Amino acid sequence: MLLLVLAAAFVAGAAAGALTGGSDAIQPGEVSLPGADGYESAGFARLLLSCCAYHLFVLLFSTSLLGVLIIPAAMAVRGFTLACSAAYIAAAYPGKGPALALAVLGLPAIFTVPSLFVAAQAGVSFSLRLLASYSRRPAPAGFARQGGGAAAVAAMLLAAASAERWLVPAIVRLII
Repeated sequence: MLLLVLAAAFVAGAAAGALTGGSDAIQPGEVSLPGADGYESAGFARLLLSCCAYHLFVLLFSTSLLGVLIIPAAMAVRGFTLACSAAYIAAAYPGKGPALALAVLGLPAIFTVPSLFVAAQAGVSFSLRLLASYSRRPAPAGFARQGGGAAAVAAMLLAAASAERWLVPAIVRLII
């Protein structure tokens, strides 16, 4: 049930982002990618921190009583930003836009989005247990302690940053 709520929040945000990002206000050719050869990626540490941003937000609010409400909202924001960015890139680069969006956003998202769901589910579960403890009630039956997800999340974040650092620039150069 919890995963369904998180997925619904993510999909609702993505739908809103897709509608917002693909507006007609973008003129083709008006936007260009940074870098001398069309695309330039940042250093690995910076990319890793960028991949971890939502995960760190979830971790922070999983230790809060408000995490039950804020973590699903963070999932909606992540869905919105991802879909809005993809729609904007697709609209700004007619013909090559969808391929660019898949390379620049989709490749890292293959790793970051599933790991964010793992972190968010564990975070909301922990926040629910905190809330139950605070109200001196037993924790809900379906929200027992979960383990083993942290190593998988860390590995997926490292894979996302690696893909964004070394694979994405090469793919973008091929597309452009």
